[in-house]
Amino acid sequence: MLNAMSNNARRELKTKSGGDQIEDLILKELQTRDVEIKNFSENAVKEITALKDRLIDLEQKGQRRGGNAPAGGVDAVGKMADEFTKSGQFAAMKSGGPTTGRVTVDSVSIKALTNAGQGITGSTSYSATAQRQPGLHNDPRRDLSLLDYLPSLPATTSTFEYMQLKDYVNNATEQEEEGQQKAESNIDAELETANIATIAHFTRASKQVLDDTPALGQQIGNLLDYGLLEKLEARLIAGPGGKGKIKGLIGYAVPHVVVGTLLPVDAIGQAVTAMKTSGWQARLIIMNPNDWFNISSERDADGQYVLGSPRDPAPAVLWGVPLITSGSMPAGTVLLLDTSQVAMLDREQPTLMLSREDGNNFTSNMVTLLAELRAGLAVFSTGAVRSVDITPAAGG
Repeated sequence: MLNAMSNNARRELKTKSGGDQIEDLILKELQTRDVEIKNFSENAVKEITALKDRLIDLEQKGQRRGGNAPAGGVDAVGKMADEFTKSGQFAAMKSGGPTTGRVTVDSVSIKALTNAGQGITGSTSYSATAQRQPGLHNDPRRDLSLLDYLPSLPATTSTFEYMQLKDYVNNATEQEEEGQQKAESNIDAELETANIATIAHFTRASKQVLDDTPALGQQIGNLLDYGLLEKLEARLIAGPGGKGKIKGLIGYAVPHVVVGTLLPVDAIGQAVTAMKTSGWQARLIIMNPNDWFNISSERDADGQYVLGSPRDPAPAVLWGVPLITSGSMPAGTVLLLDTSQVAMLDREQPTLMLSREDGNNFTSNMVTLLAELRAGLAVFSTGAVRSVDITPAAGG
């Protein structure tokens, strides 16, 4: 006990004489030590009791959830706490023994802490929560470049009308004598009508899943919006036309007649030149991705790549005209556009709407997510859109 005496007490012993003074100081130190031990043991009992109560509460909650909670693991930990409070080491500590002790709990083995289905026979399983990656996966998306190149015009009704020049013969010439009849040119124009199509689709999801996983709801809405734009690009390229449908660029295009037997890249260059000769400027080329690969991977007689290389691919440009690829473009056909003579008609931007008043949604706790847009296509001059057939000749 003398070793546990404070430094102050030691100094006082040096200055005092007589047995009474020494006994008083020793008694004082023992009383202080007893108070510290009592406080420590009381605090330890409180903490362990609180831990047991908390573990019991967790076990009861797990039973109320139908057994999904890790009851086995909680019970094992509860046994550890119970046996610790009943151990001789803990009793000795309460009586003033060392404040650090070891208790071996024989009724609970280390197997009690194994994951469900991962331990050896006899293990007490604990169902660990799986880590989940946010978002909606397996969602491939193609680049939709055409919408970036086409000019946009606002539309205000379900149809869009414009005058389109069909034929023009320029007979302008000099008036050789005064009073002489001047030359007459022929101008043939027709009223053209472009349909504004409604492109839409919907899906349903439960109110619970949208409330519990907001990120999933956002991803579903994003997927619906992308679906609209993908379908719009496909219709702008190859729409069939007709009631409520978009007539696409292929339907308006004037076929270019290839002169001679040319490689695909040369046939495209010939069409670019023909447009320029007619007064149009080719500003965009559209082709299927596979056709572009065939052109860009062409090699010369020595096996060297003509356009770029696999390490440094050639820019998507042919004959000085920017080029885009689209999976909606039929293989073997190439489009050339003078984009100043083409416009996408924008009647309604992509809109996402949610409703619980569709069908029996209200009583079944379902939500309908609807995405839609309204758009069309105007080709003011058919000669400004050309198509080129680059399909290899049979036997070529």
